[in-house]
Amino acid sequence: MVVVSDHGFNSNPKAYSQGYSLVKMLGRPAGGGHHTGTKRRLMLDYSLKGLYPFVPVIKTHAEESFYLRDQSSNYPTALLDFDGNERSSIHLRNSDLNLLHILLQQMKGRNIEPPIYAAAKDAFFDIIERHRREWQRTGNELGEEMNALRRWIELQEKAVASLPKSFTADDIAAGKDKEARRAAGLLDIAIREEKQYRMYAAMLANVTGLSRENFDAKRIKIEDVIAPGAMGEQNTINQLQNYVVGISRSGLILNADKEIDLDRSFIRIDYFDLLRSQRVKNNVQEGISNRPVDFVAVRLPSAATSTDIGKVTSDHSIWLYGDENKQAIIQTRMDKNGVASYRYQAVSGLRQNPNGKVEFTEQPLTDGFPLRYFEDPDFAIQLAGRSAWLAEWHTEAEWMAAIHRTKYSNAMIGLHEQLDAHPIPESDTTPTDGLLRRFRQRQRQLTEPDLLILANNHWNFDVRGFNPGGNHGSFFRVSTNSTLMFAGGSETGIPRGLVVEQPYDSLSFVPTILRMMAKTDNENRPLDGLARRGFHRFPGRAITEITDRTTPTAKP
Repeated sequence: MVVVSDHGFNSNPKAYSQGYSLVKMLGRPAGGGHHTGTKRRLMLDYSLKGLYPFVPVIKTHAEESFYLRDQSSNYPTALLDFDGNERSSIHLRNSDLNLLHILLQQMKGRNIEPPIYAAAKDAFFDIIERHRREWQRTGNELGEEMNALRRWIELQEKAVASLPKSFTADDIAAGKDKEARRAAGLLDIAIREEKQYRMYAAMLANVTGLSRENFDAKRIKIEDVIAPGAMGEQNTINQLQNYVVGISRSGLILNADKEIDLDRSFIRIDYFDLLRSQRVKNNVQEGISNRPVDFVAVRLPSAATSTDIGKVTSDHSIWLYGDENKQAIIQTRMDKNGVASYRYQAVSGLRQNPNGKVEFTEQPLTDGFPLRYFEDPDFAIQLAGRSAWLAEWHTEAEWMAAIHRTKYSNAMIGLHEQLDAHPIPESDTTPTDGLLRRFRQRQRQLTEPDLLILANNHWNFDVRGFNPGGNHGSFFRVSTNSTLMFAGGSETGIPRGLVVEQPYDSLSFVPTILRMMAKTDNENRPLDGLARRGFHRFPGRAITEITDRTTPTAKP
């Protein structure tokens, strides 16, 4: 028998957990006036009707929206996922989509002056031209993918129609009724997906089909070129540092060249600075910060990581924003065997230019940088050698041995798993399979947030009802602790009273179980049975203190 517990709880009898509403912050003018979408009902609201397992987006109306008043149903511009109440993921509608929306609204206005209309039209089409090739490619690829999905739907409709409508007790015991419902549910989802993605592809075709020569804003329906519910591409760091939320009080302003002054005409927000600067005035608990946000994390663009970051090439990098002067970059690289290594770099003032180039200033390590390994008394490296050690490459096992007792536990590894791109392995047998895999990869990328926000100790972002304790979801050691227990008879080889000396994380669970079952080799590669079913090499380290004693000989 194997039992594994859920995550730990960050609860302290001397501290009352402080709650902070990111939904309210984003809905205020200072936060951008966003209509927000969440997957949870706010502040103890409830529904008498059971929710479908795929939870619908619950929209919160912003009374002070800059340009989308009373349009929360069609145009939410911020999506929040409260992934454990100590952290939250935020996806903002693409800043350029906001610009297009505002410019189109202004051009459709009755009193717009001809010079401003002409300049707004040029700015509108400048944005389209900047994205035209990308949007055309996306539209073409979606067309191919939806045709492949239609072929799958037609096959699945025949398969579902042939399924029995009633089941015997033996069928139910074997789970055949659940398999039938699952097949029908997947078919329903695919039909909705085809409809929605074809509508989005049509919107892209409408936008890229516009031309300056015969454009008349009065004849354009905004819904035809800015699809309701569409969030657009993920924002770049430059966009998040200069995010457009509305038009300025003075309206559209022309510069000396009779063009729209993009800096003075729009209200912009730097979301890194905004989130980290949030503070409360009524926190009277000793030892608890008045700042709810600890740091903000985001993946850096791959093009920047290979040329601009440090002196060593990295495959992927994650930027941690503590404040303007206290920032860090976690660099990641993979060797030919797929083994990951990481290094930590202290920086300040990171900015991304509109052309994509990332610039920053390297800093010597001192107290107060994100994750605070340098000053942590439980960091397993001697103080005199910490700066050098953190700046060098180390494997996951080496990092775990050094940091697992610190306040931020396995954050170096966990942040990589949270924010890194995770491609779907290729296992295509037909061209349709390849197109469907590309579509699923597109959907996976669309779920990636713009920002990952980590709460300070004893703060939480739970919107259902702020709780006095039981925080979880962060990389604090107390929140990441879990218990793993093995028990078995003498024939299993499971030792009694064994103490596991090395630290492991949750990725070790599956490789350990499969190794004990002789389903994988020593490199976590699936053996014949699993390999034939499409499995690939499993991530994580097997707990060798157990597997080396219990692994039976694999049968052919």
